[in-house]
Amino acid sequence: MVQHPVKLVLATLGGLALAGLALVQAGSSVLTPKNPQLAAQLLPINGLALEQAATRQFMAGVETEEDIVPAAKAAVPVAARAFAHDPLSPKSLALMAFAEDDPAAKQQLLTGATRLNRRDLLLQGLVLDGQVAAKDYGAALQTLDYILRVHPEQTSAFFPILTEALKDDSAAAELGGLLDNSSPWHANFLNFASGERDALPNLAKLRLARGDVSRDVDQRLISGLVAGGRIDLAHDVYVKAAGEAGAADPGSRLGWGSGFPPFDWRLADDAGFRAQPAIGDLALEIFVRSGKGGVLAERLVKAPATGSLIKLSHSIAPAAQVKDVRLQLSCPGDDEPTLDRPLRIQPMRIALPDLSGRCEFVKLAIYGRSWSGRANIRGDINQLEIVTD
Repeated sequence: MVQHPVKLVLATLGGLALAGLALVQAGSSVLTPKNPQLAAQLLPINGLALEQAATRQFMAGVETEEDIVPAAKAAVPVAARAFAHDPLSPKSLALMAFAEDDPAAKQQLLTGATRLNRRDLLLQGLVLDGQVAAKDYGAALQTLDYILRVHPEQTSAFFPILTEALKDDSAAAELGGLLDNSSPWHANFLNFASGERDALPNLAKLRLARGDVSRDVDQRLISGLVAGGRIDLAHDVYVKAAGEAGAADPGSRLGWGSGFPPFDWRLADDAGFRAQPAIGDLALEIFVRSGKGGVLAERLVKAPATGSLIKLSHSIAPAAQVKDVRLQLSCPGDDEPTLDRPLRIQPMRIALPDLSGRCEFVKLAIYGRSWSGRANIRGDINQLEIVTD
């Protein structure tokens, strides 16, 4: 699953990491960074130059994941010479480990390399690759945490790999204990992964198991789960994100908050067609310019119990156009609303159809239109309450 992209990306990262070289010995010190092959020819015992030459040879041979092992094996003779002349060359050991077929021998080389250098990306990438291949996600994620703490600039390379791992239930379980906000990359990863639909169910489980995250993460997670048909799980996240407001009895008076749509209101916001909460969220102010129309406000609520009705009052004007503002109710995904009722001037009690057998959540919408040549529609909806008769 995550094993293949890990190898290719980490090999690439290893190549980037080779740029930072220490001073080399005497006569070949100037040439080693720019031309390690020539430096090694001038001083065949220059282990650092040989190490650099081996890693460049390796990187030049890698274009796809299938190239990694053959490229490493081709570079092994030079890497072995580098290690023979400089036993403190961890990249040489890493290349030899890449090429090694025997797991025990590979681990021995890797252990030796990590004792020499724990900060090198190529080495840590190889550690991570072996842990992922063995599905030891707990150890792999600890290694990844270490890498991203030491090399935070590599988040863009590792986040797609980690998101792939998140799709695996066993990896997600380990990840839940790691994302504790103890490192800056944790919150950044949540924000990245919340845009990947296949990872959202497991990401939601992580969200439910931890404290606060950014509002943007919650919004993206909720909307993504709803789009993927996981409305029940999205609502669980909404309750966690919204706190007391999310846990409020849906049979009580509905407020006009819009913090976490679609379980809060999604409001029209156009110069000539808008809906906005009045002070204190006690009313919804609407405005529909002549010639404009559409959904002013909509949200999801749990399907009302049998025998429920909506109580509604408003101050919409002009009176002759009140009927052009309508209350609609439907199951998510329906092409047409099951209930489509024009408003009247006086307070209303609207009986609701029983949709509980069709959908767990229903879409409640306020639709308005001012026909061309008619006056602008404006006013407040003061009360919107679902009650049981």
